[in-house]
Amino acid sequence: MKSRWTTCLLLAAVAVVWGIVAWKIFAPANDAAPAVPPRAAAPVVRPPVADTLLLDYPDPFLKGQVSAAAAAPPVVRSLPPAKVAACKRERVAAAHLGTVASAWGTLYILTVGSEQYEIPCGGSAGDFVLAGCDRDSLYLRQGGVTYGVKLCD
Repeated sequence: MKSRWTTCLLLAAVAVVWGIVAWKIFAPANDAAPAVPPRAAAPVVRPPVADTLLLDYPDPFLKGQVSAAAAAPPVVRSLPPAKVAACKRERVAAAHLGTVASAWGTLYILTVGSEQYEIPCGGSAGDFVLAGCDRDSLYLRQGGVTYGVKLCD
């Protein structure tokens, strides 16, 4: 500390705080209530409980008898409904030969089987419809099944 006055002020504050702490620890409290002995609780008299079997375990004295739970018929649940078989995909011989961009739109040159088609997106080639295209594939749809055809390099 640069100032002697600040140092003395802080030391006085520390002495006051620690003096209060020591006073609270060592000085007896003035408002101490006289100790009242606790009242003895009256014993609660409960009626006797009838003996019952609380858990569901077999009675050791009834080993040879058939229990009611074992005689109940088993619960038979019906089978879940059969899943619908997915459409069977067949092997399609389709290839992309090229793309032609003109003022009328973009045409894709495809061979499906042994036939060649020039179709726009949404056009049909035999039984197939050109459903869409992206950067690297064309998608042909036939009867709910979609086939991908890789674009040529």
